Amino acid sequence: MLLGACSSSGEGGLGEAGNILVGVVGGLIAESDQPPAPPKVERTMAEKYPFASIGVTIDSNPQFLFLLANRTETDELYTLGYQVSLVLRGGRVIRTQGLGRDVLGGRWEGQDLVKAAVNAPGAVQGVRWFESAERGIGTHTAECVAQDFGEETITVLGSPISTRHVSEVCDVASMKWHFRNEFWITPADGRVWLSLQHIHPRVNPLLIETFRPAE
Repeated sequence: MLLGACSSSGEGGLGEAGNILVGVVGGLIAESDQPPAPPKVERTMAEKYPFASIGVTIDSNPQFLFLLANRTETDELYTLGYQVSLVLRGGRVIRTQGLGRDVLGGRWEGQDLVKAAVNAPGAVQGVRWFESAERGIGTHTAECVAQDFGEETITVLGSPISTRHVSEVCDVASMKWHFRNEFWITPADGRVWLSLQHIHPRVNPLLIETFRPAE
């Protein structure tokens, strides 16, 4: 079973996400020469903390355990010590601190595009806005298309979860930036259990797993 939800707040197989990450170097390096996967947070460690928590991986670094520090009606603040933090809104990263190139805020109108795409008969288009300090603080527009690619079972802390895999492709003209995010969502509650999210063209994507969901 997964860790129970928390009001204040193993080794997970990543399914398609693993293929996406390995695909960056796949085919260039023989399988026997590929470096080992980075260490992941074990279930026993995640169970030690009675708070909502997520696991975050960047590149080949070990997976880090972020704990829920604060929560509002819409947002969840997760921290790694005092210097690194992420703010999630419905599973989407809207603000970061301590990553060198941070996103300072994010918003959209109506339902988040990837949630609207779950079980939709075709691609769904939408726009969202985010703030960045690139060349001075400014607001940028991301024009995106999201599509549900069907059912996929992922594994988080050793527990299988049946999800819908939604892929989101975005263009940010003001930054000449094109990127693709991936989300694995349970349709019944719209919870994002696993995601691969870009926050800045000079920061590699964040791989985020939900260990203990906030309730």
